[in-house]
Amino acid sequence: MKKIFLIAFVFFCGFGFAQSKDPNKILKAVEARFDKVKDYQANVSVKLDMDFVKVPESKAKLYFKQPDKVKIESTGFAMLPKQSVNFSPAQFLKGNFTALYVRNETANNKNLDVIKIIPNSDTTDVILTTVWVDQAQSVITKVETSTKKGGTIQIDFVYDPKTIPLPTTLKFSFNLGDVQIPASVESAQSNQNDKRGDRRSGAAKLKGSVIMTYSDYKINTGIPDSFFDEKKK
Repeated sequence: MKKIFLIAFVFFCGFGFAQSKDPNKILKAVEARFDKVKDYQANVSVKLDMDFVKVPESKAKLYFKQPDKVKIESTGFAMLPKQSVNFSPAQFLKGNFTALYVRNETANNKNLDVIKIIPNSDTTDVILTTVWVDQAQSVITKVETSTKKGGTIQIDFVYDPKTIPLPTTLKFSFNLGDVQIPASVESAQSNQNDKRGDRRSGAAKLKGSVIMTYSDYKINTGIPDSFFDEKKK
């Protein structure tokens, strides 16, 4: 019932009585563009900006093969956001959902289609996802996601014409409220909280950003499935 009210609210408050474009057709075009990339590998630089986690910029090697095989090689610490490991458009279009066309807008001299994606299942943590699609290139330039716990995530994509539909930079901006933090960083966080007199055991306000820069792409080289198999100890 809540889903019905949400869809109706979004529809009447911003979408008008008729959609000028088919949102599902636009999203299918985005998927089709990305599906031409059968596999890729790239060097990734990860820069983390969070109040209670201080780590140096880290580097990793990322391998991907359709539809969802991923392998990461890193000699040091690399805090990779879960969503960034596989930035395939398919991750935003999982399951049964309702897509609604919102509007057309211009940003950075690009014509963008704005689409709301509302999951039809109550089991997902996501309430609403908004995507901005570059009309000319059929790629996503921005994603905003709201969750049931009140958290928000925004992802901004930057592309180079030579690597489209693969981004050269992703910026994750997140505000997830109170979440459990790893034991390795809990001590540092507790010290900060004690000074403020508001210590909360095992929880912290998770707010910040992660910037991931991709370079040296190698696309469609034919990475075998066996490459992604974990070695048995």
